[in-house]
Formats: sequence, structure tokens, C-alpha cells
Amino acid sequence: MEDLQAARRDPAQDTGVLVIGGGIGGLAAADALARAGHRVVLLEAGDWLGGMHHSVEIGPYSFDLGAIFYEETAALFDLAPGLRDLCPQVQRVQCRIDPEGTLCHYPIELRDLRRWPRARLAGAVAAMLAARLLLRRDGTLERACVNRLGPVFYRGTGLRDYVARFNVSPPEAIDEEFFVDRMRFVHRQTDFAAMARAGWNGLRHGAFRVKPRDPLRVRPRAGYGVLFERIRAQLEAAGGRVVLQAPVTRIEREASGRMVVTSPAGRFRVATVVGAAPLDTLHRAVFGTESGFESLSLMTLFVSAGRFAPGAGTLLFNFHGAGRWKRATFYSRIYPDPAITREYFSVEATLLPGEALSPETVFAEFAAQCLRLGLAEDLRLEGAVTTPQAYPLYRPGQLARRAAVLERLVQAGVLPVGRQGRFEYLPTASGVVRRVQEELTRAGLAHAGRDAQP
Repeated sequence: MEDLQAARRDPAQDTGVLVIGGGIGGLAAADALARAGHRVVLLEAGDWLGGMHHSVEIGPYSFDLGAIFYEETAALFDLAPGLRDLCPQVQRVQCRIDPEGTLCHYPIELRDLRRWPRARLAGAVAAMLAARLLLRRDGTLERACVNRLGPVFYRGTGLRDYVARFNVSPPEAIDEEFFVDRMRFVHRQTDFAAMARAGWNGLRHGAFRVKPRDPLRVRPRAGYGVLFERIRAQLEAAGGRVVLQAPVTRIEREASGRMVVTSPAGRFRVATVVGAAPLDTLHRAVFGTESGFESLSLMTLFVSAGRFAPGAGTLLFNFHGAGRWKRATFYSRIYPDPAITREYFSVEATLLPGEALSPETVFAEFAAQCLRLGLAEDLRLEGAVTTPQAYPLYRPGQLARRAAVLERLVQAGVLPVGRQGRFEYLPTASGVVRRVQEELTRAGLAHAGRDAQP
């Protein structure tokens, strides 16, 4: 892997395709392009590959940014041989804190509503049916959720609190596209056929879910670095180059039609530019102005505890009315080590653009909530990392502009791909990889021997 100084030794660098961004989207693009026979250079602004898929070591503890679970057939494993074998299997146990402070299964299921009084449950079902028949959607997340669930289920399950917490905004200020991209599980669970099947299973088997969940893979015990080193090696073996610490500052097209990309690593003349960096970064580099789109930052707290409730599972979501945090991941339960006696886990909170909120403030609020609910003892903040531009912020009406902005970039010679490049919420790494492959195929770049412009 090349660093900044090594790249500067060859400032007049000519290549076929240049990929901007070394997250999952950028790596998937570079891999697909290299397999198709293109000469590929990948520029990454930071000093590691993987984007939000990154491990942090603090003392005896190993934490991560972002999610670490993968299905057996995850598209990420196709980026290099042997990746799946590096990742141990675990049984993921997802839980949530409901509005009453009780630990429940996540995502929300019909069985969770058995505790509701019959009159409340009947009223909630009637309100849901009325909302589906009578309530018209207005383009906001609030109306989409109420239309699907009805007001009683929507608020009573804590779902409204969760989506407001995730977006750091009331759902009335978020586009309904968030429901489509992020909340498909709600749509599936509240399909009338699915509800009927779940109810029938409950009557026949005493359980709403009959089939046990399959185990999942998690990142290697040694951290994400092992995974991405192998992906890098595969890319370089195919003739690709990787340059770290190379933020792109300018992208322009020469009279000849070749693209010129400027970074601290030098100027690159290329036939094609594929952008897997944040959309705003690409827009600034091409046009010199902001894109007009906002992104949420992700603050990740690294926490240890003398005790945490066993019923919290390995992944805990906050559907309670209190707290800025949205999710906690328990590494001490995923990677058990008898030598480490304390629980340790990450706690995530999203931040609005430019929001000044200290890790200590978020931790103090989290600790107070956990102590009040009797979930934990002896909590300590071990460290924290804030990741800018982690998630797209879907403001109402903004996404109608997205297609036009993306087309302007394509016309300027840059093909945006992935969650970051296309300002698109893709909740899984597999979804990112598949979406990248679709865009490359649509642009005609997935075929061997073409270093052409998109």
C-alpha cells in the first residue's frame, strides 16, 4: 500500500480508472474494475481502508465503529479469497429497551404486544386499520409510519422515539424515503399476511417465531485490519494501486476528455473517475461548491462496565424515551475472553451537521439512564471517536434533487457509487456491494478492456 510520500515520487501518474474512497463502496468498485481488466488506482483520504468498518484497541479491549455482523453469503466475502474463514460464527441476539424500560426482542414483533391490555391492543389495531384506509401520506417519515402502523403502535412501541433519535430530528422533518431504505423490517412485520402467519404460529406453537435464526459471521477477533489487508493484497495482486492519506481536492476535465484528479499525492490523469467518497466531497471537488445535502455524524463511545444486564443480548437498541444513544454492541459477549472480567461495548449516537456535543455528555446521559433502569453497574468511558458524514440526512423534498445532482456529476465525468457517493442509505455491506456493481454495469465499466468515461 502506498503512502503519501511514495506516491509523490511519481507525480505525473496516468491510469485507466481512479476510485475515490476506500470504504466498502470504493473497495467493491476497485475490485470489480480490476476483475474487468481496468488499471485501477484507489485514493483514500484517511489512513486506513474500510471506512466505518474500523477497529480500535484500548488497553485489553477491542472496539469497532459501525456494524460487525455479516450473513454467510455476504457480498463483502467475495472481495478476496478466504475472508469468510477469517470471521467467526456467532448467534446474534438483538434486544431493545422499550418505552417502559423493559428489555425486549428487536426488531418489534407481535409477541411483544401480548403484554398490552386487550382494550389497548384492540384500539391500536383499529387505529392501524383506519390509518391505512384514511390517512394520506405527505412525503414525510412521520406520515409514512403512522399510515403503516397507526398512531398507537407507532408511539407505544417506541418506534417514533427511535427514528427521531436516529435522525436527531422530529420525523415530520425527515423524508419518507427513510422508511423505504431503513425500515423495511417494519413493512415486512406489519404486512397483513405476515401478521396472520405470526398469530397462527402463536396459537399452534406458543411462539410467534418457529424457525430459529441462523448464526452470523463477525469481523475477525484480531480486528478489521486483518480483513482489509487481505482485500488490499487481492487488489494489488490484480495490478491495482492504493494510496492512503490522499484527500481529493479538485477534479476537472481536460480538453482531450481525460480527467485530472488532484490530491496531496499528486495529479492523476485518468479516463474515468468513480466516486465512493461523500457526495458533498465530490461536489466540492468538481464544482467548488457545497452540494446542499446534509449528513449525520456518528459518535461512538467505548465503554466498560462491572456488570450489564444479561438480557441485553449482543446488540441493544434504545426505543426508550430517554437518551441520545441509539445502539450498543457488546464485544465482551461476541469475543469472550476469561482474562477480561469487565463487560465492554460501544455506544452510538448520531449528531447533526456542526452539532457540538461532547462524548462525556452523551456518556453521562447513557450511564444515568442505565443506572436508573437497573441495567448496569460501574460504567466507565474508555474513549470515543466521531465519524463525520456517516449517514445521509433525508430532509423532505431534498431527495427529489438527488437525481439531478448525480447526473450533473456524471456529465462532469464522475460516476458516484455506494452509500456515500450516491447519498443513499444502504444498511448492509452486501447492499453497498450490490449497488456498486449495478452502477458500474449500467455505466458499461464492468466489462473487460474498457477504460472509457462513464
